Amino acid sequence: MNINLLSDKVISKDTNIIDIILKNRAIKDTFNFLHPPYPKIKLNLKPTVKLIRKNISKNILIYGDYDVDGITSTAILWQSLVKLSSKIIPFIPDRQTDGYGFKADSFIRFQTEKNITFDLLITVDNGIVAHSEFKKLLKKQQIDIIVVDHHLPSNEKLPVNCLVHSPDVCGAALSWFLAKEFDPNADIGLAALGTVADCQPLQNLNRSLVVHGLQSLNLNPSPGIKKLMSVSGLKPDSLKSYELGFVLGPRINAVGRLSNPTDALRLLCSQNSLQAAKYAATLNDYNQTRQNLQKESLDVAQKDLDLTNKIIFVSGKFNPGIIGLIAGRLTEKYSLPSIVIAVDGELAKGSCRSISAFNMIKSLRLFDPLFVDLGGHPGAAGFSIYTKNIPKLKQKITKLANTQLKKYLPESVVEVDAQILPEAVTLKNIKTLKQLEPFGIGNPEPMFLFKQVIITSKKIIGSKGDHLKLKLGNLDAIAFKKGDLDKTLNIGDKIDVVAKLDFNTWNNVTTPQLIVKEIIKT
Repeated sequence: MNINLLSDKVISKDTNIIDIILKNRAIKDTFNFLHPPYPKIKLNLKPTVKLIRKNISKNILIYGDYDVDGITSTAILWQSLVKLSSKIIPFIPDRQTDGYGFKADSFIRFQTEKNITFDLLITVDNGIVAHSEFKKLLKKQQIDIIVVDHHLPSNEKLPVNCLVHSPDVCGAALSWFLAKEFDPNADIGLAALGTVADCQPLQNLNRSLVVHGLQSLNLNPSPGIKKLMSVSGLKPDSLKSYELGFVLGPRINAVGRLSNPTDALRLLCSQNSLQAAKYAATLNDYNQTRQNLQKESLDVAQKDLDLTNKIIFVSGKFNPGIIGLIAGRLTEKYSLPSIVIAVDGELAKGSCRSISAFNMIKSLRLFDPLFVDLGGHPGAAGFSIYTKNIPKLKQKITKLANTQLKKYLPESVVEVDAQILPEAVTLKNIKTLKQLEPFGIGNPEPMFLFKQVIITSKKIIGSKGDHLKLKLGNLDAIAFKKGDLDKTLNIGDKIDVVAKLDFNTWNNVTTPQLIVKEIIKT
């Protein structure tokens, strides 16, 4: 493990701690960072708004996606437009039967099932690379098409009427900006949920969306969000970016991974408390199943890993709904780009996660003829591929990664804002740091290095004995999931510690506490 100190300053009691953090984040507009304005985006939405208004009394389909961003995108736009017309129909594709992105066959099947001919198609959080699918659809029927998407486009021109595109925000945010043209009360809380769940960097416009979205979610959550918070064990008014990304988001994703993602849409759009409770329980149950399945599948994936190359490539009988999670865990653990493929008959599905040094979608597009479909970002991608082409893909992408990452050493790096003296751990400084919330990608929670602190007491805590409570000098500290280090540490030892600063309230008394990430024996 390497520690990357972002600042060479040592923080003492008199240091302006927030200035160091803002400099580390390259934040120049301090006022707008600390007081984010209400979100606005520079997009010409007039042609799109005009086309929707032209079709508002006709049949309109909103075609979303089965992840959190796609489901929130659909919910936001549908809830705003349905106030103007009852002919607005949402559609969330099924991961297994429909696959990723817009599919003409899925659209036509849905039309037949509903016995409706749609006059306007709006894709949200997808469609930017669906050139062939749109052409296939337009050959069969005359229809207006609007694409609302944030993914990376290809060089081919889309055969659509209007395009709402920006890579700076997620699909839910674009959907919200469009929905606001029709409904000033469009749900910014869902835009915040989509932003965090889609791993957008929490600076500039995304920060504004999440700050104001969290205010909305905490002050006036919808029945669906209320019930989802309740089954997740969250208290009212307790939502922060962490809860969006690691508590609510996974539950919304889980049902789309393993079953019918429309249940998540029904939850978010529900205005009935009993109905919301039913769908919240469903999502929670699927999340538990997903957790168990993920653990089992990750164990299988790690059994025969080849770590001699600069990319992890695994294929097998995995559930296609969780291969993205497996790829994410592998990349996180081994600091290498990962491709995990679920094989089932002639057609297989792959999911990829990457590191900053390797642009995954750009790399995969070099081998475009191998794929049935392909989409994604530099850090994550998904594809379908004929099973017979998997060995060829493995050969080509491995050769490319080994060349591009020839000098790259896969080792975990912990980014630390600065070294800090124990005297600087004060309630005032911790309160100051809270001004930087919400934390997330692009604005991680500040991390500090304590050097040569003395262990004055220690004990194992938690029902399973997997956490370690320490006293470092006069400072209380807790090291989650590090109970196994108890036997290697002794009272009186001097150690280096990487930790976050937080409050600890007990019996109405609040004191500083360190949340330990790494312990380094010296």
